[in-house]
Amino acid sequence: MHISNQKGFTLLEVVAVLIILGILLAIAIPKLFNVPQDASETALQVAVVELNARENLAWGKWKSDRIEYTVDDIKSDLKHFSVNADNTLISSDSCRRQAVVSRTPPSDDSPGRWKIEKFIN
Repeated sequence: MHISNQKGFTLLEVVAVLIILGILLAIAIPKLFNVPQDASETALQVAVVELNARENLAWGKWKSDRIEYTVDDIKSDLKHFSVNADNTLISSDSCRRQAVVSRTPPSDDSPGRWKIEKFIN
């Protein structure tokens, strides 16, 4: 009895597919576990962008109308985020991550600039 029409995969093909799937999983799984941390860092970066936008607006008012402003004016009502009293740490109400921030003071030529130095927690 001779079978001429064989169907199915060889052992070599199955092993090759398993190796490829293993490599893909080894790459994908660490990326999936870093998603919350990356989201927290992105949220803190967005908060710093908002601080810079507020700084630009306040500096523009100072330049055009000589309306004085302070750092407290800039960081007041920052929704879902808070900056500590000495303006070195920003944190979020919804995530445990924090960022060390720095601020260059404003000058006659440019507004102050907020910058994230490093993420902590």
